[in-house]
Order: sequence, then structure tokens, then C-alpha cells
Amino acid sequence: MSAPAARRAHVRPAAVAGAGGAGTVAAVFGTLLHGHLVFVGGVPLPVGALGALVLAGSLFLLCGLWARNVVLTAVAGSVAYGVVALLSTSSKTLILTGSSATAPGSALAGNLWLFGVLAVTLAAVAIGAVVLAPSRLRRRTAG
Repeated sequence: MSAPAARRAHVRPAAVAGAGGAGTVAAVFGTLLHGHLVFVGGVPLPVGALGALVLAGSLFLLCGLWARNVVLTAVAGSVAYGVVALLSTSSKTLILTGSSATAPGSALAGNLWLFGVLAVTLAAVAIGAVVLAPSRLRRRTAG
């Protein structure tokens, strides 16, 4: 086995574990953050959900760029979405989804967080693919 192939074989388990850990961290901290609302003129703005999505997207993209493999960006996003989906089924109502007349801001924040994780994952994969494309081209022409 060549030196680069041997190096990739040792990095892959660590990268997959890192992507899974980053997805879990993004899901847990994003769930804690998403419920923060700012009221402007009596209108609730879900700034916590937007912050949670920025945090999650940053972690997902970091995983793929660190491992130089865009698939790990998707792995981190998938793990996060799975954890968020499990948290949303909790009887303790960690994530309020649907519509709520009593707490419309919280319901909006919950929906943004729950469904935004998927959108952020897709965006991070697309950005990672664009960023990593030049390095793949360099490897092809050098190898």
C-alpha cells in the first residue's frame, strides 16, 4: 500500500468519528440555542434558530474540509438530523414544532431548527464540493 493510501486508511475512522461527534454536538447545542427569541415591537424573531443553523452548518462544513471528503459533511448533517428528530419526539418538548397560537415564536423557531438542519446540510455539502473540487483536480493532474 502506498504512503498516501495508508494515511487515508488511518484517517478515515477518525474522520467518521469526528463527523458523528460534530453532528451530535451540533444537534444538542443547536437544540439548546434554537429557542432564544428577540422581541422587536412585540414580534418574536427566532435569532436562536438562525444561530443554531449557522453553528450546525459550520461544523458540518468543517468536518468535510478537515477530512477533504465532502461525504463526511453529509454524515455530520445526517447524524445531527437524526438526533434532532429524536429530540423532537421527547415528551419534555425540547423542540416545539407545528403551529401554536400560544407560542407562535417558539413554534417558528422549532420548525426553522428541525427543517433547517436538512437545508443547511445540503448547503454545506454543496459548498464543500465547490471548495474541494480544485484539490481533486490537482491530485488528478499530479498523480
